[in-house]
Amino acid sequence: MPGIGIVTNPHSRRNRRFPEQMRRLGYILGRDDVHQPTNQLEDVQRVAEEFRDNAIDVLALNGGDGTNHVTLSTFIKVYGETPLPKVAFLRGGTMNTISEAVGVRGAPGAILLNLVEKYYTGQEFDTTFRDLLKITDDTGVRYGFIFGNGIAASFLEAYYETGNPSPPVAARLLIQALGSAIVGGPLSRRLFAGFKARIEMDSETWPEETYTAVLVGTIEQIGLGWRPFTRCEEREGAFHVAAVRASGMTVARQLPRLRLGQRADDAIIRDAVASRALFRSDREILYTIDGDMHRAHSEVLLEAGPRLEIILG
Repeated sequence: MPGIGIVTNPHSRRNRRFPEQMRRLGYILGRDDVHQPTNQLEDVQRVAEEFRDNAIDVLALNGGDGTNHVTLSTFIKVYGETPLPKVAFLRGGTMNTISEAVGVRGAPGAILLNLVEKYYTGQEFDTTFRDLLKITDDTGVRYGFIFGNGIAASFLEAYYETGNPSPPVAARLLIQALGSAIVGGPLSRRLFAGFKARIEMDSETWPEETYTAVLVGTIEQIGLGWRPFTRCEEREGAFHVAAVRASGMTVARQLPRLRLGQRADDAIIRDAVASRALFRSDREILYTIDGDMHRAHSEVLLEAGPRLEIILG
């Protein structure tokens, strides 16, 4: 039956800290709606099949960026040619970069309360549209909004190694990284390690050269307010590719520009808008999709994925 379906990740840091929050979400829902905690990937597939068969109107995701990426990847596989329902991000995780970037604000309960009220009183939702990235490597196919290797992946790896991932910890690590870049310290050398890569896109090929990161996004932000993907909405069915050619202090000097959503110098960050990009590296590729870490042998294919209708309020 149509209605609102919630997928909750009970293992997200925020949901572990506030388990009563999950119970409250169930109370807010109407009798025709469904709240499904998912403890493992098999649960997500089962829930996706149930929601597809019941033709739910709204898919509400109660987790952070990583939960959203895994859930959407599974739902796209299960739904196949059937269009996905409208998507609502409830911001139930530690990292909520995607929801911040598209303009979703508030606590999970408040977001859901507004969702339920509008749905059952027939009010129009305020929505926006964003393309997903389809990311294929030798381990499978996944979907998300942000792809990053090099600096982005190394930073997240160091961030998770702290054992206490949170926005304040990420901010402190960034400050440490900038300090390390000034003196050429070990953290800087780790984060800015170069690699050779070749990138083949729709209408152009960037020949092999040394990069410190290849970043791709369909939303402006990459986290902590940095906005490197200023061209992400230049055209539908495409994404912004930004390849970082410099390291250390050279990149650090560009951070204020990226913070303000300005384009960096072309000699430092080469960029393009594409619908398809084949990224080949001379080594194993450690990369992130929306905060989740993955590894590919030496090649990753990025393509424009399904276009989502996201509820803002």
